[in-house]
Amino acid sequence: MPNRSTAADKIKARLDALTALRRGGLSDVSLGYLNLLGQGKSSHRGKAVRLRRTYLRHDVPRPVERERNGLPREEQPPAARLIAPRGVAGRLHLVLLFAAHCQASPGRQWPNRIPIEPDSTQPFSWMGLIGAHARHTPGGRRVASPRVNKARQITEALKKLRDQKLLEFPNEGTSRPFRDFRLLCDSGASTDAAPIPYTVPRAADPGIDVPLHFFLRGWVNLLTPSETVAYLMWLDVNQNPVHDEPYVTGVERAGHFGLGRDAYETHEPLHAFGLIDVEPALLRHEDGKYTDYGTQSGRPICHRVALTNGITRNAADSIEPVLHEFAATGRWSRPLGTRVYS
Repeated sequence: MPNRSTAADKIKARLDALTALRRGGLSDVSLGYLNLLGQGKSSHRGKAVRLRRTYLRHDVPRPVERERNGLPREEQPPAARLIAPRGVAGRLHLVLLFAAHCQASPGRQWPNRIPIEPDSTQPFSWMGLIGAHARHTPGGRRVASPRVNKARQITEALKKLRDQKLLEFPNEGTSRPFRDFRLLCDSGASTDAAPIPYTVPRAADPGIDVPLHFFLRGWVNLLTPSETVAYLMWLDVNQNPVHDEPYVTGVERAGHFGLGRDAYETHEPLHAFGLIDVEPALLRHEDGKYTDYGTQSGRPICHRVALTNGITRNAADSIEPVLHEFAATGRWSRPLGTRVYS
């Protein structure tokens, strides 16, 4: 279990951010996604956002010294590399991929023409499509408004995605360096010498399908980076099964997905939010240790995790009561009366 005071501080900060996002137009952000989807290609309406499998999983597992720690950041797949305690790079990248699916056909490149800040000539802006908690910054030589801070969050995220070879700036060096930035392949295989333009994956391309509700119902903006990448991992485990049952071993989680134990333990809040159902491994304690290391009846001692229809529920309404319960008890638990189905 995490330190109680530290966990309580994080939960309070998360509740404060959720309240601020709701007051700051979180519902308008989700409406923007719906409008973006409405002008999209007919082949994507009512379907999912497909991510290439190599975005979150190495085809061949990398050797790990300690599965608890996962892979070093430089060896992780792109999704895991974007996990960070601050910033919106991972969130922004998923929204970029969503927009690409809305505005380009499978197999085609996406001509991004969406500006960062609202423009009277454009129906969308990245500021309007990202739910980010941007505060007023007092003091200093200049007073930064929430609007200025949000724009800065987005440009900093774009620079991080550029550093990770996930997009490029064709107008770099000009007065508008971020204008019409271009996505690079989500596999992360681009290099400075050989950038690979992003194309919307075809159905036959190995990948995972992220439900549209992940965006439309607000989950993309309210899950933590670790929760988001772990949820993508569980999508892969269930959509591209390697075993007869939906589980991932520690070696697979670390070597394939690059994730450490901390990211894996987000199955607790994800279960409490109603996104997954967890069948706990017998003989395994909350601290990850076992009563008797080994297997039982030939079954690896791993949690079985199934997806639910909880993704169709409003994210803010699902998350807020869970956070209040954790603040009061220090435990992740699904509220009584919550009805979700695997």
